[in-house]
Amino acid sequence: MFLRKLIINGFKSYAREAVVDFKPGIAVIIGNNGVGKSNILDAIAWALGEKDLGRLRSGSAEGLFFEGTAKHAPAQTAKVELHLQCRGQEEAPMVVLSRQRHRQGGDTYFVDGAPVQEQDYQHKLAALSMGDTVKTLVRQEEINKFMHMSGKERYAYLLDLLGVPEITEALLATINYNFKYFFQLLIPEGDATLSYSKDNGPVLNICAAFKGKGMREAVQLSGGEKTVCSLSLILSIFEMLQSPFYLLDEVEPSLDWTNHHQMQALLKILAAKRQLIMITHLRSTIELADTVHGIRTGRDGTSFVKFYFEMDDRLLKAYSCFC
Repeated sequence: MFLRKLIINGFKSYAREAVVDFKPGIAVIIGNNGVGKSNILDAIAWALGEKDLGRLRSGSAEGLFFEGTAKHAPAQTAKVELHLQCRGQEEAPMVVLSRQRHRQGGDTYFVDGAPVQEQDYQHKLAALSMGDTVKTLVRQEEINKFMHMSGKERYAYLLDLLGVPEITEALLATINYNFKYFFQLLIPEGDATLSYSKDNGPVLNICAAFKGKGMREAVQLSGGEKTVCSLSLILSIFEMLQSPFYLLDEVEPSLDWTNHHQMQALLKILAAKRQLIMITHLRSTIELADTVHGIRTGRDGTSFVKFYFEMDDRLLKAYSCFC
């Protein structure tokens, strides 16, 4: 499955209906700071069933509604639709999932236009292999979260994320295989490992080696080194989840210039199997995009989709703000 179309209405900064069309591969969302780019990922996560307001960057349930301006009344209803399609079967009928909330309270869920109970909605997501997709939303400020945890916290966090009772040797080996592979795409002469220890309770330790340096624990790495390590590890863990697409919100800026360009290989590999919906300002990422989506704000502060196009060399050269 992949996300073919997103429709937002009354959610956060989107006062009027906004339609975003996607294709398989890499979708890049661009725009100035504060225009509502991240609200698109919030909308997708919300429609996928996210309930944690912190994960949705909202201090209260009221914060999910368009708050109103001089020209637009506050939204009484927030609604998000996800139009999903089988990859490689673009002519096949789409599955439409939508979530709607009223200010008076209560959510309503729909599958192909028919109202369903929340439990049935979650079952439909699971049947589409999308029960874990909301877990793949990663933001720039959260990229090093796993690195900064204690060994015990990492273990508990990984159990919860993967929904397993324990971390087996086979599971750890698979994560490590991907971890090393992704890490060496970014740092060709490097190495990294996630190890399990039962000393003082079950703990997970992260170690990495960069060019000219020996293997060091996570706490000893520099900020940039932690970001490289974190990104590689998070993506290797996501490989264990059943998700047809990932949601990435400016996860590359902490990488240096060399890593930005080496990350292109990593993104291409991921996009061969999954759709990537990314917010970025980086030309090196935009160059990889299959589709580019520009978000802007009107004079009244409302967000809207300014443009959409399929990337090619001519457009990349012509669009001067790609820098």
